[in-house]
Amino acid sequence: MEAATNLLHDTGVQATRWLQQRFQGSQDWFLFISFAADLRNAFFVLFPIWFHFSESVGIRLIWVAVIGDWLNLVFKW
Repeated sequence: MEAATNLLHDTGVQATRWLQQRFQGSQDWFLFISFAADLRNAFFVLFPIWFHFSESVGIRLIWVAVIGDWLNLVFKW
């Protein structure tokens, strides 16, 4: 189990390093994506808009946001 965790961590570090080297001038873009994909924004901004257009899409958006945030917390832990 520890070997798998170390492999997952090393892969994450390598991916982060690759992104930092490849997209050095894109910091503002990544900050915007991080802000827009925040669970708070998904719930208070994106959900009402999409729910107005399509109820099923709005509900799926909430599920994706909640599961994505939960996975983020699990992987950080």
